Amino acid sequence: MNSFGPEQPPDPAAEPPDDAAPTPFAPTVPTRVTIHTGPPAPATAPPQPGQWLQDQPYGASPHAPYAVAVARRSHRWRQLLLPLLVLALVGGAGAVLFRDRLFGDDQPAHPSEWDPRVADLVEFVQTARELQWVHPVYVDFLAEAEFVALFDQPQGNQAADATAGLYSQLYDAFGLAVGYDPTQGDATVSAITTLGFYSPADDRVYVRGDLITPAVRVVLAHELTHALQAQHFDLAGDGADDLELRAVVEADALRVEDAFRATLSAADRVAADDGNSLAPEAAAGLSDVPWAVLEQRDAPYVLGPMLVGDVFAAAGNAGIDELIGTPPTEEILLNPWLHGTEQQDAAVTLEVPVGTIVLDPPQPLSAVAMLVMLDAWLPWRQARGALDGWAGGGYTSYQRDGVVCFTATATFDDSGTPFANAVAAWATASGSAAAPTTVVNDVTFEACKRAVGATAPPPPVVSPMQALSLEHDVIALAGDGPSLAQIREYQCLAGTMIDDPLLAPLLFNEILNDAEQALFTWQSTIAANECGVPPLTQRP
Repeated sequence: MNSFGPEQPPDPAAEPPDDAAPTPFAPTVPTRVTIHTGPPAPATAPPQPGQWLQDQPYGASPHAPYAVAVARRSHRWRQLLLPLLVLALVGGAGAVLFRDRLFGDDQPAHPSEWDPRVADLVEFVQTARELQWVHPVYVDFLAEAEFVALFDQPQGNQAADATAGLYSQLYDAFGLAVGYDPTQGDATVSAITTLGFYSPADDRVYVRGDLITPAVRVVLAHELTHALQAQHFDLAGDGADDLELRAVVEADALRVEDAFRATLSAADRVAADDGNSLAPEAAAGLSDVPWAVLEQRDAPYVLGPMLVGDVFAAAGNAGIDELIGTPPTEEILLNPWLHGTEQQDAAVTLEVPVGTIVLDPPQPLSAVAMLVMLDAWLPWRQARGALDGWAGGGYTSYQRDGVVCFTATATFDDSGTPFANAVAAWATASGSAAAPTTVVNDVTFEACKRAVGATAPPPPVVSPMQALSLEHDVIALAGDGPSLAQIREYQCLAGTMIDDPLLAPLLFNEILNDAEQALFTWQSTIAANECGVPPLTQRP
């Protein structure tokens, strides 16, 4: 979604024409309530946009700098500080760095008993998750300076700086950023937005601050869920299904976190939400971080909850255990209603071009990466529709004559034409020289760092992860067990509202004034009529 121009909307309270749709009436749409978590930067390598989340620790940032002044439609979409899960890539040297900075290396692997400050939370998480603790874990409450220092990046590493420069070019090739330093940027995001994290590599929970507040207790409920998960499941993943596993693991922790939050008094819930919200002055420190980078951190928290909620409702914790053991494909995460059907990505083989230096070896192509890339420059419905019938893909990146490029091939169950058309439109809009080619249902394109003068995508009115969250919420209005036709109709409604320049700015406002509510009612009724679903009177 591109930014919409400042056109003055028509007066929605004016008398509608005689042939206008009737005033809509619909039941109140439920609001989901949770907070988000997110990871610190890896201690060495910068994030790799082609792999999307595969080379980052678990976690996602739920906010972006463009949204500082925007009231979110629920506290999940407020700007939040982050508890987080740090997994495989913060193992080894990174995990030792975290631990040894503060505790040395002479402590036992885990304590003999729990910190009494978290004893009730330990019991709550064990009961809610229906898993037994194997042993206690350390919970370290750190002073502000100590906690922020965990994210400091080592200076003077020329090899790391050179690698960061290559991935900066790769972000440019994806059309997501210009001149971005991914190593420093990731560290900045983590230091500003993190409330706490759990690291399975050293089996510790780290918390920002030494006061036990309602906000910290909510964070601990989330992080202790990760600690319990790590005692029963292999959370490291194998690289190929990393995002899929993260989405399930984070949604599971969000579910337990929500259950704990619901036990708090009304005053403590307000205090927890306020304590986990990022102040505008702190968010200003994120101004140099591209919004698309923050989107990649959002992904697990948006992709997982609908599927995990459905599975928990049907099969309880045993169903969640099965999901963690056998993560769904990205296609199922994007389209949770496909769960239970046979959806396996096809293996697509790519050859690295001769005479190049490999950056990312051939690997599966992320559908989520393609969605964010396309949506950064195209209308939501065009970007989202380009993935219909997704059947897998392949990706590799490399350096040729000092310029970083990537090649991607996507394959589809039916025609790949919508995807090819979207890539061509993306190339035109972003200033890329990419030119897709289609062979049967396979679409292949190469994209390189763009020419001088190329720009970063404009901040969106509705970000890709917000759009997916809204889409999932709107589809839920179809009721239990909707048909595929009904799902498509409600998906149409969500997409039409997201691409409406009058409606989009209202979708995530927490409060609407009378004129805005009238505008929402009028425009959403038009969208509902176009898509063949009942009209709404309240935002989903």
